[in-house]
Amino acid sequence: MTRRKIREEIFKLLFEHELIDNDIQKRIEEVVEEEKITKEDQINFLKSYVTEIIENEEILVEKIKNTLDGWTYERLGTIEKVLLKISFYEILIKKVGFEIAINEVLELAKKYSYNDTKDFLNGILAKLVKNMK
Repeated sequence: MTRRKIREEIFKLLFEHELIDNDIQKRIEEVVEEEKITKEDQINFLKSYVTEIIENEEILVEKIKNTLDGWTYERLGTIEKVLLKISFYEILIKKVGFEIAINEVLELAKKYSYNDTKDFLNGILAKLVKNMK
């Protein structure tokens, strides 16, 4: 399974968790079994991302709020919130190259959201990167 596909599963798990405060560890195990993820590094990637994004949620939301311009966090849709949390986590905490993090999240936005969502997210993420420099 590719990293992109695992990121998609991470997105789905976090989206579900955002809507219903479920037992995330149980859901991770179910997804690993359902998707037949057997490689240890892939399982660890999935588990660590989901767990650490949830653990760092307050920090991530605060960073997102500080980067939004003309919007409030509460106005964002669930898809946008989750995608921003993933990308902010990758850029700020995991120190993944911002080009990779942004590209990955925009691919998810294209698949799961409206056409203009990717442009909206790209603008927010560009501002984040600009503020970091």
